[in-house]
Amino acid sequence: MSERHQHAPRCVYLLADSLDSILAACEDLLASRGSDPCELFRLELAAITRVLQARRHIEQLDETEPALLDESALFLTATDSLDLAHLRRGRVLHPQMKSMAVSDRYQIGRELPLGMLAQIASTLLDTLEDHYVLYDDGNAQQPADCDACVLDTAA
Repeated sequence: MSERHQHAPRCVYLLADSLDSILAACEDLLASRGSDPCELFRLELAAITRVLQARRHIEQLDETEPALLDESALFLTATDSLDLAHLRRGRVLHPQMKSMAVSDRYQIGRELPLGMLAQIASTLLDTLEDHYVLYDDGNAQQPADCDACVLDTAA
């Protein structure tokens, strides 16, 4: 395993934030139990929005990290059906009224199982954390406006 880089480009922090938000949206969907169709729809749209943001940040990743590119390609391939252009061509988004029970098999955007989305987001986030020091000892995330933030570990 290679050494973790002490700095990361801005896009890596933004991608990590988007992936973390995807995981939070997935947890919120599972916790909702489908009790309110409007809330379910809102949470599903939040997850899709974060996927679209993550896809944009992936486009900015450095090509010198092949492991990041491999995991990113997997994320892009798995979430391709949630791409905005694809969703516009497809069916109208609405909550899945037949079965309001939300489980890992619930289809985000009527395209991608919730459990799969959570798994690929988690795997890509883990890969980012394996390559970059994203959090300091206090788990505080680096500022998102820092293009090449360097942690001061000597202090």
